Amino acid sequence: MDVEEARRALASVGIDPGRIDLVLGGWANWTFEVDSQWIARFPRNAEVAAATEREQALLPELSSHVSFQVPVPSHEGTWSEMPFMVYRRIEGVPLIGRRPGPGCVRAIGEMLAQLHSFPVERASLLLQTGPADRAWSDYWEDLWPIVEEEALPVMPPGLAGSVSREYERFLAAMPGFEPVLVHHDLGLEHILVDPELDAPKGLIDFEDAWVGDPAIDYVPLRAALGEAVMDLLLEGRDLGEELDHRMWFYRWMGSVHAIIYGVREGDDQELASGLAELPRRLHKYP
Repeated sequence: MDVEEARRALASVGIDPGRIDLVLGGWANWTFEVDSQWIARFPRNAEVAAATEREQALLPELSSHVSFQVPVPSHEGTWSEMPFMVYRRIEGVPLIGRRPGPGCVRAIGEMLAQLHSFPVERASLLLQTGPADRAWSDYWEDLWPIVEEEALPVMPPGLAGSVSREYERFLAAMPGFEPVLVHHDLGLEHILVDPELDAPKGLIDFEDAWVGDPAIDYVPLRAALGEAVMDLLLEGRDLGEELDHRMWFYRWMGSVHAIIYGVREGDDQELASGLAELPRRLHKYP
């Protein structure tokens, strides 16, 4: 999608933009900043379009539940037979590449605790996950055929075998935890902070939001900032059984997701990065 297509789509929902800039990065959407005031997101495919509809259902209620900022759709429309949404730009810069102080880390932990306290049955309904106590295991069971068909064939045989064994072990004996609403893609680029105050402002990009294991939302923070930040992030909060093992699984599965994306989109750079990083992540934790 180019800028002129975005301009026509925005006009269809009553926005007459001046400046439109493509925001680079992101696998799921074409994203544009409009007049330094709005963010417009357009799904790249039908799968993302379905996620956009779930996101549109969740975000207004989530915004009322938490004290921090999340995107709230102000305009919704259809382009190329897929839904798109526009929301007011949230002030702040991505946390990626920054070293937040202890106070900022603690405040991010409080944000995650609020996110995870959203009524789980309501989240299941809005996101159409099915029963909350089955949503997470169902998600991973449904993902396995995709891993098997798209990711394993491009891996060296030994690596593919390790992935298969560890995935099977995880599904067969999934550790216990209390299911909650999770962001499910909380890379540091999705955490916005005020760089002058060293304080978080909000969370963005909820298209992968689901009901499941709260541990997954801490994985990118631990990977980027070090294991020591976990005490500040959790403040004594109990995330359930075998936390290190669960975080290890989600960490290396991030590389598998990159491989799947590279295969699907013909992105050789993303594919190579995923294949290079996967063995390192598989052997880093327990």
